[in-house]
Amino acid sequence: MVAAPILGLHVVVLGAIIILVRLYMQGSASRAVARVREVEEEVRKREESMRLEVDQHERDLAERKAEFERQIEGLQDEAKREAARLKELSVNEAKQDAQKIIDQAKASEQKLRDQVLREMEEKAVNYGGEIFHLVFSDLLTAELNALFTGELIAALGEVEPGAVTVDTSDAQITTSHSLPDTVREELTSVLREKFHKDATLTENVDESLLSGVVLKMGSLEIDGSLLNRYREAVLEVKKAVHHD
Repeated sequence: MVAAPILGLHVVVLGAIIILVRLYMQGSASRAVARVREVEEEVRKREESMRLEVDQHERDLAERKAEFERQIEGLQDEAKREAARLKELSVNEAKQDAQKIIDQAKASEQKLRDQVLREMEEKAVNYGGEIFHLVFSDLLTAELNALFTGELIAALGEVEPGAVTVDTSDAQITTSHSLPDTVREELTSVLREKFHKDATLTENVDESLLSGVVLKMGSLEIDGSLLNRYREAVLEVKKAVHHD
């Protein structure tokens, strides 16, 4: 009789405990579920944020890639233009070098032609002198020398006194034949009168002059030789040929 109430009390207490435990577990479960949902929401937000960041990074990367490709294309175009410019410059320089070579070759050719022409002219004068010596006797050349010397003295006589200034009294006379004393004295007198100098004549004989006299007195030089007339004749013939 005593045990029955005690057992009933235990049963009631045990049931109460069970009910409390169940209520506690239900509250904990609800809180846990709520927390899980909160965590899931946070995870979803973070995933969305990360997705947006990834999308932004991809867009930035695409823009940078496009900009880099544009820069590469620009550099390639610039490199092509520079290569074309350098090529054109090299071609122009090569043309200029080639033209210089051609001009130098033409100048060398012209120089050689001028040299050959001068040599031919000199040979023509020399041949004329040889022919002159072969054809004319020494007596005739002496007479011709006197004639040329007389022409020189006459030309000096026509010079106005003081019209020509010389800075020395030394006169160099080169003649194909030795001058007679009378001619030498006449020449000295003319020089003294025209140039106001007591001329001192130094005479040299050069048969290659053929005939005539070459006078040198300071800056004054007069070539009245037959050799010089030969040279002038060759020049006149050359001018006439070129003119024709």
